[in-house]
Amino acid sequence: MTSFESEPENAEKMQFELGVTKNGLIRTKNQIAQTVSTYSSPREFLRQHSDMADGLVRKAFQNAQSQVSAPSVCLMAIGGYGRAELAPHSDIDLLLLYSSSKKGELPPLVERILYPLWDLGLDVSCSSRSINECLKMAESDLHIKTSLIDGRYLDGEYEFFRNLYGLFMRKILHRKVRDFADALTKDLSLRHKKYEDPNYALEPNIKEGDGGLRDFQIGRWIIRAKYKTDRWDSILFPDHSRSLEKSLQLLWTVRNQLHLLSGRKQDDLTFELQEKISPILGFAQGTQGIEEMMRQYHLATQRISNFVHDILERAAHEPSFVKKAFSFLQRRKIDKNFGMAYGELYLLDPVTFKRDPPQLMTLFEHSQTYRIKMDFRTEEAVMESLPFIDDRFRTSSEVNEIFLSILRKGEQAAGILRKMHELGLLSRYIPEFAEVEGKVHYDLYHVHPVDSHSILAVEELENLKKGLYEKEYPLLTSLIRELENPGILFLTALLHDIGKGQEGNHSLAGAELVERIGTRMGLSAKDREPMVFLVNRHLSMLEIAFRRNLQDEQVILHFAHEVKNLHQLRMLYLLTFADIKAVGPEAWTDWKNTLLMELFLKTAHFFERGGVAEPFVKRDGIIRKLRESLDPEIISEYADKLPDRYLSRYSSNEIAHHIEMARSIEKEILLVEWQVEKEIQAKVTVCTKDRYGLFSKMTGSMFLNRLNILQAQIHTWEDGTALDTFWVEDGTRDIERRLQQFKKDLKTILSGRASLRDLLLDRSDSNGIKQKIIPRVPGDVKINNQDSDFYTIVEITAEDRLGILYEITQVLTDHGCDIHFARISTLGNRIVDVFYVQDEWGEKIEQKQKTDRLKQILLNRLTPQEEIAPKDPS
Repeated sequence: MTSFESEPENAEKMQFELGVTKNGLIRTKNQIAQTVSTYSSPREFLRQHSDMADGLVRKAFQNAQSQVSAPSVCLMAIGGYGRAELAPHSDIDLLLLYSSSKKGELPPLVERILYPLWDLGLDVSCSSRSINECLKMAESDLHIKTSLIDGRYLDGEYEFFRNLYGLFMRKILHRKVRDFADALTKDLSLRHKKYEDPNYALEPNIKEGDGGLRDFQIGRWIIRAKYKTDRWDSILFPDHSRSLEKSLQLLWTVRNQLHLLSGRKQDDLTFELQEKISPILGFAQGTQGIEEMMRQYHLATQRISNFVHDILERAAHEPSFVKKAFSFLQRRKIDKNFGMAYGELYLLDPVTFKRDPPQLMTLFEHSQTYRIKMDFRTEEAVMESLPFIDDRFRTSSEVNEIFLSILRKGEQAAGILRKMHELGLLSRYIPEFAEVEGKVHYDLYHVHPVDSHSILAVEELENLKKGLYEKEYPLLTSLIRELENPGILFLTALLHDIGKGQEGNHSLAGAELVERIGTRMGLSAKDREPMVFLVNRHLSMLEIAFRRNLQDEQVILHFAHEVKNLHQLRMLYLLTFADIKAVGPEAWTDWKNTLLMELFLKTAHFFERGGVAEPFVKRDGIIRKLRESLDPEIISEYADKLPDRYLSRYSSNEIAHHIEMARSIEKEILLVEWQVEKEIQAKVTVCTKDRYGLFSKMTGSMFLNRLNILQAQIHTWEDGTALDTFWVEDGTRDIERRLQQFKKDLKTILSGRASLRDLLLDRSDSNGIKQKIIPRVPGDVKINNQDSDFYTIVEITAEDRLGILYEITQVLTDHGCDIHFARISTLGNRIVDVFYVQDEWGEKIEQKQKTDRLKQILLNRLTPQEEIAPKDPS
């Protein structure tokens, strides 16, 4: 037989055999997209694609049967295609059922079916199995079992199809449902682990991610196995099934658009596609529309995630016949409304919540007290009773006392809040919380929606209180354990971002909402006052710690005046820790921990001394420690040259080593040392003599070698020694070579053998690689002459990119600014860099004309533009 692959001229002939060419198929798909609204009728859109595929597949099958001699077979659609849910570029999975004695005669038939379909550009696969093989493989292979659940007859011997499904349902699907549920639970867990990276939260996979379409199918499969019905909505109460159907409609709509816009199979909802899809779906143009679309997306996936976990628990925890027979021995009555059995909390009377709504909160109190989860029927009763949560419920002293006691105990508080949220009770009890449900930030820093982040903040406080961080953060652990009423802090953590559901400054809006919520809950003024303060000022501590010079007494005095007392300082420190930790796994760093602890200790010391300021650095104690490792004459030479800010930043061993480096630069123009702390990160110490524009030259040399600066500390000693420390990152995983070249380049520049500009021009390279689209960050420049007596503070917010710090410092240097202190922060793709500067004469820059001009020049440089990247120095 002549091979199809050796006859490319036959391709078009085979296409015409199916009644359409490749281009004709593309036109048909476009016509479907134009005539069927993918937004209002996503299922109809999928069905029409499936119908189109059905016609082509049947025609290919019938043609193949007429061209080759083959045994009787049945052609089936399986998987998503079997469900008639075929997205524009989804796989078409086929199964040929045959008589077990005729397997060797099938390959020519399969080839004749597949080649014409492949030539049309369709992604088609076809398996061939006998009925017995299908049944045997379905017993051991989860993927085959689930694909058969969705099987659909297409053509051929219908009797084969009927026999297979009669045996499959009876012998495989409806047996050992708990084992099936366990296997699916493990599969779901492994899949979610693969997609738990923060990048997948920002750019989710709509099919495989948490709460995605695959999760919904798992719920369907279990319902099919356990309840023997195709109607998944038949086991849910109407409101639940309607909200779930609405969620599915949104996900299918988005997936259809992903395929149409990409022109290929595409399930990752990337930033680029978020920007394109949101206006198509009727959301506003720009960031606001994207955030609203992603809010609806997260709410939809949360509903689907809740659904699948509920269904899996129903199947996996169904008591066996023996357990049911002896259920009377397992049951324990808690009170007149609730009991326990098989490790689950259940409702004794299904009308309890309607008759006595406050018992809804009692249910969660029992769940916390007995460390036990609710059975699914009780959870359904909670959801059915949500309409009974009204203002009388919200102002009930009984309800509020129970809710606050749950938070005050702290144990499993986050888990209880998460379950309240999942069942819809939390946003009914605190209606203001509904405004932040699913709300996202269109950026690379905030990984979680606001509601999830808020509950995670409570969880971080709970972990701290339990001692999970005692070894790493002993001070924070002791502070939370000393709180008289930690419940107020837990409640504040839950509500700290609640203002993000309002227009304007979310901290101010949140403070007003918290005052209202606290009053409604019956909290005393003594408890409400710190809550309002904390929500209003919950960003203050991190902004000061990360953007100000903590060696400036004025900074500490201003902060102490803002905080007012030691109790509020402690709570703000704890809330700041929880807030940052809850952002994402990379948000909290040792560097941030150090800065926040320093600010806390200095401010606490101020309060403990009755508001009397004193020097922050115990210079005499540090010098005494230095005498243990350095000669007396060296100590006397350098003791008065080391600034207080420098002494507070380093250990005595580090300072001693720095002094040795400083002594060496009398002979060497430059010393550079580094420690690789991670595979792609390093701590770099640079020691040289200070000179005009030095910081710009250093950052430029790093840009030259594609080193991204994460943080920087710059210090100039009284004798003109510059001792600067950088934390840098190299995404190419070649950090040693790049640091060696950085050292070489900086030495060349400082010695005058070449200028930085010459080296940049020499290595300029426009590589033409298309950059990945990410959320834009508008540039902003603030020039502050109020917060420091001696320096002008320049605070810059911009989109991070390679070399951005060099560009900023170059502008400052060119403008005659002498940089004395810098604080570098990177939040996702947003930088917030702060510089303490003076002019050429050592004065603040206060003339409005000069500050306006500096601000405008910086803003011009911050505007994203096509830059020429430096060539790799290799």
